[in-house]
Amino acid sequence: MENKDNNKKMNEEELEVSYKGATIAAVTMLILACIYYCYEIFTGKGSNPGFYSLITIYSTILFGYKGIKVEKNRKLNIITSVIWGILTIMLVFSYFRK
Repeated sequence: MENKDNNKKMNEEELEVSYKGATIAAVTMLILACIYYCYEIFTGKGSNPGFYSLITIYSTILFGYKGIKVEKNRKLNIITSVIWGILTIMLVFSYFRK
């Protein structure tokens, strides 16, 4: 019985590490995207909305899935997912409009 409890605790720790890793990855991607976007604006190179839509869809799915599966902060995660989703749609339309 003790071995099962130990395995369950290890699985929970692995899930927590994966969750934190995914969140850190999302934040890092967004910071890097902001740096790229600012660089493109200030140098006059123009932006690539297709590239940015790939970044924003990651956050849309991450927060949406978390909002569905985890009860803690459910409303905040769903609202965050919707906002990222709207931004993603805007970027996709912008990409195809060019």
